Amino acid sequence: MNKQVKLAQIRYNTDSNGRDQCWRLVLDGEEILVEAVNIQAPVFTSRDWIEPINKFKHHISVESCHVHVDDAGVALITAG
Repeated sequence: MNKQVKLAQIRYNTDSNGRDQCWRLVLDGEEILVEAVNIQAPVFTSRDWIEPINKFKHHISVESCHVHVDDAGVALITAG
């Protein structure tokens, strides 16, 4: 997958078994699960209130970036 996004948010997948699909990527609101994340762009932290669970979720976030996910499920996030 190759995708240009306005906002990529990364957070740990608490439903993971600790070995597989450990990371949630929220790309312009669309969520996918990946094995690992390599970020080569400026980052900041953010948090969102998730209404269905009545909790805040915290993210490492990247604005205006390109996201590539390879066949092994490794995400590369770069500036641009």
